[in-house]
Amino acid sequence: MKRSLSKGKNSLNREKLLEKEELEVIRVDLGKDEFVYVKQMNGREREAFEKTIVSVSDDGKKVDQTLDDFRAKLAVRTVCDENGVLLLKPDDYETLSCNMSAARLTAIADAAGELNKISEQDKEDLVKN
Repeated sequence: MKRSLSKGKNSLNREKLLEKEELEVIRVDLGKDEFVYVKQMNGREREAFEKTIVSVSDDGKKVDQTLDDFRAKLAVRTVCDENGVLLLKPDDYETLSCNMSAARLTAIADAAGELNKISEQDKEDLVKN
């Protein structure tokens, strides 16, 4: 499929495509005068996150598909300091899910989902497909 280019738009060459992109970090207010930072994931980080939702066997068949702790799994892979350095480890999701209010966890996951273009349809597709 061909798309026409608008004037003023630059086509990226190989060097530009492979250049490290600066990922966005945003502040998420959680109430009680508290906040966290949430970062944009790179491609590899997004793949690692998606693997926490769907497990694949050695022969390439999906064996486990679940949205359990989706918000916490997304939070541990995106909550960071102001420089984009992650604060949590992937295994922290269970503790986070048990110890943080649903309202605060949802605020973090909603911001991370928006920043990383993770829609409700994406979640459904991960589990269905």
